[in-house]
Amino acid sequence: MTGLAGPVAAAEAELRDGLTRAAAMTTTVVRAARLLPGMLGADGPRTYLVLFQNLAEARATGGIPGAFAVIRADRGAVRLVRTGTAARDLRVFLPPVARLSETARSLYTERPAIFPADVNVSPDFPTAARLIREMYRLRTGQTVDGVIATDPVALAYLLSATGPLRVSGGPTLTRANAVRVLLSEVYDRFRDEATQNAYFGRATRAIFAALVGGAFAPVPAITALAQAAGERRILVWSARAAERRLLAGTVLAGRLPSDDRTRPTVGVFLNDGSGAKLGYYLTRAATLGTEECRADGRAVLRLRLRLGSTAPRTGLPPAVLGLGLADHPYAVRTQVLVFSPVGGAVIDARVGGRTRAFGSGFEGGRFVALFMFDVRPGASLTLDVRVLTGQSTDWDGPARIVTTPGVNRWEISTSAARPC
Repeated sequence: MTGLAGPVAAAEAELRDGLTRAAAMTTTVVRAARLLPGMLGADGPRTYLVLFQNLAEARATGGIPGAFAVIRADRGAVRLVRTGTAARDLRVFLPPVARLSETARSLYTERPAIFPADVNVSPDFPTAARLIREMYRLRTGQTVDGVIATDPVALAYLLSATGPLRVSGGPTLTRANAVRVLLSEVYDRFRDEATQNAYFGRATRAIFAALVGGAFAPVPAITALAQAAGERRILVWSARAAERRLLAGTVLAGRLPSDDRTRPTVGVFLNDGSGAKLGYYLTRAATLGTEECRADGRAVLRLRLRLGSTAPRTGLPPAVLGLGLADHPYAVRTQVLVFSPVGGAVIDARVGGRTRAFGSGFEGGRFVALFMFDVRPGASLTLDVRVLTGQSTDWDGPARIVTTPGVNRWEISTSAARPC
């Protein structure tokens, strides 16, 4: 729709975006209703690997795989089989567990097939799920039927339905403190990794007991799950092709759309490069606007990304400072991946008005630009990127941004990304 006054155009774009999100969630709910009986063991027992992504150390799908749980579903009854941590129980794999494609190696090297902490440096969750499933099989001899990923923010949403959770030997988890405790305070309270992992394990068991024990209010729980899924904080992969087809196109699948000609999509994904847990302090904001509409139906979009750090300048424990790979012990080193729309490209980039060089590659028919930034405490930076869409003559709404979920929700605006 063209020719609208600024405020009206912004309101119209916001309404469109809201309706699109609502439609996506409706699709997810309908398909979930079809998936649940089989996935809960109606046609035979199922076993799932559930990953808890640690958002304090960013990965493209959320955060590094930290604690995990293995659950078994049989005719609707769900039980916890085991808990563990990726670092302690899965360790390093040499040789790599899979041969990555040449395009994947050019972007990510072979690390995703070697280190459990790097399986999700690509934003494509099915890729991460297959890799971590094979790692788990090689370490335990057990082949799981699917992989589920979630994070502490999703847990905090669920605590609105379950109420506070007591965790022995540590803080009780509530809606207000769960993210802070699990991503920050635990490292200050428990200084050695073994004690941290023990607390994470107890927290995992407490969460599971509350959910499978039915100790929650159904309506708030459904609301919490819908919010978490809409923010890409719950991702699901099944080893069964029929179930993957049902998941395809929903927010649970964790994939960028393979065809976005009617609604160009730009991906902005983050990977920690510090080897630390400083991502807890990273702030993120992005805007997307249309700079130029071309006669061939392609458009030039302008992406503005702002990263900042609220980290203190002293006082953080060694577990948070980690390997300290940035240019300053308290700086957050972050790899930024900008994915163009399908068939598009990244034209150029600037930081502080100066041209910024970038690495590049391709994934899923999209051009990928790679940047690396160090953000010191109290500092921020702004990255401006011009992105070319693929050919499209029939946009049904403004271009959109898909991002890595963070500790806090991104500040995102696409109201000016007008259809061409």
